[in-house]
Amino acid sequence: METYDVIIAGYGPTGATLANLLGVSGLRVAVVEREKGIYDKPRAITADHEAMRAFQAAGLAERVEVGTCPHPGTDFVGVEGEVIKRFYPMPAPGPLGWEPTFMFYQPRLEAVLREGVARFDRVDVLLEHSVTGLAQDAEGVDVHVESADGVRQTLRGKYLLACDGARSVVRTEIGSPIYDLAFDEWWVVVDADLHSDVELPERCVQYCRPSRPGTYIVGPDRLRRWEIKVMPGESPEAFNDPEHVRRVLSSFVDTRGLEVKRVAIYRFHAVVAEKWREGRVFLLGDAAHQMPPFLGQGLCAGVRDAYNLAWKLDAVLAGQADDALLDTFGAERRPHVQTVVEHAKSFGLIIGELDERAARERDARLGAELAAGTAPTIRQSFIPGLAAGLLAFDAHGQLRQGAGALFPQPWVSSAALARTRLDDLVRGAFHVVTIDATLAAHAAAYFARSRRLGRAKSLHIGDAKPTGLKGVLHLEAERDLVARFLAEHDACAALVRPDGFTYGVARTVDELTELMTALDRSLNGDGETTRTPAPHGDAVQA
Repeated sequence: METYDVIIAGYGPTGATLANLLGVSGLRVAVVEREKGIYDKPRAITADHEAMRAFQAAGLAERVEVGTCPHPGTDFVGVEGEVIKRFYPMPAPGPLGWEPTFMFYQPRLEAVLREGVARFDRVDVLLEHSVTGLAQDAEGVDVHVESADGVRQTLRGKYLLACDGARSVVRTEIGSPIYDLAFDEWWVVVDADLHSDVELPERCVQYCRPSRPGTYIVGPDRLRRWEIKVMPGESPEAFNDPEHVRRVLSSFVDTRGLEVKRVAIYRFHAVVAEKWREGRVFLLGDAAHQMPPFLGQGLCAGVRDAYNLAWKLDAVLAGQADDALLDTFGAERRPHVQTVVEHAKSFGLIIGELDERAARERDARLGAELAAGTAPTIRQSFIPGLAAGLLAFDAHGQLRQGAGALFPQPWVSSAALARTRLDDLVRGAFHVVTIDATLAAHAAAYFARSRRLGRAKSLHIGDAKPTGLKGVLHLEAERDLVARFLAEHDACAALVRPDGFTYGVARTVDELTELMTALDRSLNGDGETTRTPAPHGDAVQA
């Protein structure tokens, strides 16, 4: 029987990202994928700088970036054609050092991820194999798989990570119910290439019109997408007729300038799995959550799952953390992704309103908010930080200042170090980043004594290098991102996790000691994390 550290079920973007991150860590991994190759049509089309940060951790960000383009922003257009809402990316360059929101071509992205996996001799990929069952014990998981020609075998892994999609076999096997957030609509996605000059908006558009709600998306190169709501009394199967597609699409664009490449009928859902871990089995990506596409966060959510769990598995398998650390995966990801799903649902309800009177009232309300400057317009403001899990809490169980926020990633350099991105200096390690030399020295001394934090690093950011800082890496940072982050949180130092989220911030030596000690206890299995908030919606068995 083949034995592995980790077995991954599913080789879509989430599974492929996981395979790369675990491969970078040197783990023995098997990937089991039902299909023979990459699906050759675009599905996801939008991603953000958090996803790119994960691709950077996998050593693939620059390759992923090739062929992408910045997101142009989205205008919501009301009944009379007026802009009632704006939804734009934050200005570039963003705080993570990458384009805040970008458009991409999924087949190419998946090809880059799979080429990345090919770097690792310790990662085996079994294409045209399906997971048929599993059995776990205290030491690992037996995963039963079957090839396309009927050959059966059993793989043994310490952990099984289910990235096997919305119809997840593994989710069914562990009996995880899903919470239904009450969004269930039929939509049709039409992808087309422009083959002549066509008059189209420069930005993406949400057509919030009761006569036919729809979405227009500007993809990379000449790829354009329309998402069209199936109307009451209209059969989704009607869109299997190319003439019907052309007729409906013509209400959005002159179809003579297009070559339709794909028509896909989707039932948009808003659901979140209740149970993300069962012993040594974890759910990620569409196996754990599905959302309507109105925030462009479906792929990003799966990549966040992968990044969150990968570093924790590495820490546990390397003896740097107790297995209890893995419980924080669901504690952190479930409430986060549920908030994102709820935001996506709320946008879908704005766009898809079919009652004209209600739509005009909506237009008046949103238009007034936009004119008054009270409406949030930046995409990233709808993506929360972490609110539970491996974070710093006060004595009353409240999240401490700065905990759960994304720490920025500036370009840094020093006399002995060429210009590089901050994450690349601390890959896979906790780190203290401070503008105070005394705090930097204190952190370095603490890490030198700690068994669990022995790989952690202490970084001092400043223009002038202090003397006598043993174990401290002094850096100069561009754009004052670190100083601004610390000032915003009234702090002098931040204790940052391997995935770039802030564990907590400190002003004094005592506060920093308290943070590092609490983290040490948590990694040792002695700390406490807040429980996942109860989801909204109705639970149904998967």
